[in-house]
Amino acid sequence: MKVLSVCLNPTFQYTLCIPALTLGEVNRATAHYLDVAGKGMNTARIITQLGEEALWLSHLGGSRIAEMLDLCSRDNVEVLWADSKREMRSCITILSDGATTELVQEPYPVDASVERPIRELFEANYRSCDAMVIAGTRAPGYSEEIYIDFVRMAKAAGLFVLLDIKGDDLKACLPYGVDVIKPNLSEAAQTFLSLEVGETEDTSSLKEKIVPFMAEIYRTYKTASVFTRGGFDVWAYGPSFFTVPVERVKAVNTIGSGDSFNGALTVELLRGSDLQHAVARATAVATMNAKTLRPGTIIDRGERCIERNSEQSH
Repeated sequence: MKVLSVCLNPTFQYTLCIPALTLGEVNRATAHYLDVAGKGMNTARIITQLGEEALWLSHLGGSRIAEMLDLCSRDNVEVLWADSKREMRSCITILSDGATTELVQEPYPVDASVERPIRELFEANYRSCDAMVIAGTRAPGYSEEIYIDFVRMAKAAGLFVLLDIKGDDLKACLPYGVDVIKPNLSEAAQTFLSLEVGETEDTSSLKEKIVPFMAEIYRTYKTASVFTRGGFDVWAYGPSFFTVPVERVKAVNTIGSGDSFNGALTVELLRGSDLQHAVARATAVATMNAKTLRPGTIIDRGERCIERNSEQSH
C-alpha cells in the first residue's frame, strides 16, 4: 500500500542530551543528533518502518535543501517538494534529567508562488495512493482552502483520509468525508470547546464534555475520533466510545509519538483491522517511539545519551 503524507511545515530536528539543564549557564551536550521532522515526515518514516510505502508532500527551501533530501533518502521516504523560497526552520529537543523539552522555531511564511506547484504535485500523485494523512499546521502563506481541497479530492478518489490538524482547518474539512481525526486531547479541547488544556495534563474531568462532541461528529459525518492524551488512556469514538490504555514506560524521547500513532493507525486500518484493534496497535507503536532516542522512529539504533559522570571518568 502507499500513503501520501502531507505536511506543509517541515523542520530540521536537533536532539541534544544534556545531563542537567541549568538556565542562565552554558550547557554542553554529551550527545547530539539531527533528523528531518515535522508531523508529516515523522508519520511517513513510521509507515516505511512498518513495511509500507510513503510519499511526503511538503515545501523545502533555502540553503539546506540537499541536506534535507539526503536525510529523507536515508529514511527511505520519497519527497514531493516545491521551493518555498524561504529558509527551513529548526527545532531543538533537549533530553535532560528524564524530561523532554521542546524548543520550537516558528516557520517563515512561504512565498505566495509555492502553493501552485504544491497543488500540482498533489494532483499528479494522490490517485496512485491508498490513503492520505494530513498532519500539522500549514505554514503561513498557504490559502485556507488548500487542506479542504486535498480532502475533497482524496475522498472523491476513494482514499482513506486521516487528519491530525486542529482549529478551523479541522472543522472545515469534516464535511468532506474524513475517515478519522486524530488531534491530541489538548488540540481537540481547544478546537471544539475553546478550552486551553496542557498536553501532559490529566484531562479525565473533560470526558463528560468531549465525548458528546465525538458522538456528534460520528453521527453527522461518520468520522471516527481518536484523541491521544500523552501518558493517559486514549479516547476513541467510532461507532461507540471506548478507551485504550497506554503502557507505563520510562520514556526516552516523546517527540514524534503522536506522529508514530498516526502512521501505525493508518497502516492497521488499511490492513483491515477494526478501529479498536488499530488504536491498540497504534498505541503500542507510539510507546515504542517514546522508548527510542530519536523522534518519529521505532528502530533502536543503539544510540544513547551519555551521562556526564561517565564522560568525566575517561
